[in-house]
Amino acid sequence: MRLNSLQSRLALGLGISLLALIGGIWLAGHEALHRVAHSFVLSRLHHDAEALVAAVEKSPEGSLRIGAQRLTPVYNQPYSGHYFALAPENDASLYSRSLWDQTLEVAALAPGETLNWRAVGPDGQDLLVWGGGFQKQGARFTLAVAEDLSPLSQELVAFEWILAALAGGGVLLLFLLQNTLIGQAFHKLQPVYDDIERLERGDVLSLTEELPDEVLPLVRKLNGLLDHFRQRLERSRRAAGNLAHALKTPLHLLVQQLEEQDPPLPARRLDQLNEQIERIRQLMDRELKRARYAGSVGPGQQFRPDEELPTLARLLQGMHPEKPLDVQCRCPEGESLQMDREDMLELIGNLMDNACKWARSQVHCRIRREGGTWQLQVEDDGPGCSDEELAQVSARGARLDESVSGHGLGLSIVEDIVKIYGGRTRYGRSETLGGFCARVTLTEHPPFTG
Repeated sequence: MRLNSLQSRLALGLGISLLALIGGIWLAGHEALHRVAHSFVLSRLHHDAEALVAAVEKSPEGSLRIGAQRLTPVYNQPYSGHYFALAPENDASLYSRSLWDQTLEVAALAPGETLNWRAVGPDGQDLLVWGGGFQKQGARFTLAVAEDLSPLSQELVAFEWILAALAGGGVLLLFLLQNTLIGQAFHKLQPVYDDIERLERGDVLSLTEELPDEVLPLVRKLNGLLDHFRQRLERSRRAAGNLAHALKTPLHLLVQQLEEQDPPLPARRLDQLNEQIERIRQLMDRELKRARYAGSVGPGQQFRPDEELPTLARLLQGMHPEKPLDVQCRCPEGESLQMDREDMLELIGNLMDNACKWARSQVHCRIRREGGTWQLQVEDDGPGCSDEELAQVSARGARLDESVSGHGLGLSIVEDIVKIYGGRTRYGRSETLGGFCARVTLTEHPPFTG
């Protein structure tokens, strides 16, 4: 049983409560039942004592005796379980024949005084004794009447076992019923579990609120947080793109002013300034490109290659009008990557953009599922890279050919995204097109990246 499970804790709590309740009831019932039984036996012994007192008489010699003709036969049967003892104040005690050769200890009691106690009778019998002090015909005596409780105790024990079995069965039935009811109650949370899985896949943007009242406030809070973070992410990305776009004109004017500076700046100083301006332009181009890749679909949605890649290919062809590019994309139909759509667009977009810069005319992109991973491959028919160049190609800002326009951050951005998703990248030469080839492996269920 898992103690961190609410269902297990409720079941355990109910089980302990039921056992404590039934145990308490059983103990109280046991005590009450024995008290009632003892009271009944004592009442009967009291009545028998009254009958025996009525049968007490004086013999011609002046001693006390009980008329045999007035005795109940049970007092004459040896070890019958019904006994009496008559103890005169100044004479020898008289015992019922049922005691046979045994005696019954009787404490002297004053007239009108009564007492009851437990004693061990013949053959180890468990006796309940009622005694009282009397005075009749001028003589004082104590009369004790006893009855064996063993048969009654056996009946009580048998009844208590039956009661315990019924109580145990009731506890088990109630436990199973309560466990079923708790299971049914928690089953109503299944839509939340299903929505969480759909949320991870990007099929929904919030959790269902058709839930019990006890958990509805929690789900509403979660939905509010999801919506808040989604809006913040969308605003941040939009703001970054807008800022990058807004800075392009002032940056262009700054370059013009540096070039038209009179008197002109020293060449070394001018080169340093141009280098920093170029770094700013690279960062701006990155954010603008990311904004174009992401489009207008909300963040957090899953990436569907068969829907996104054709649009991305047309966008890249438009960004490189100087080349007659043939961009081909192959991917499984109807399948989705359970990863952030914008992250995947940025990753694939940077790889394909890099391929388009270096390609002569062909760029191929292929996505396939292999075991528990997704394999992404982008290759071109450009000049490719030597082994020494491949060792440098993923360094941030590395540019292998300054004659090709671009910011040089594409592959390092790819490395960052792949690292976030716990994947790996490999670079080499394309076996089919002969140019550069980038291979990315991503796990099918990436870790949550916040």
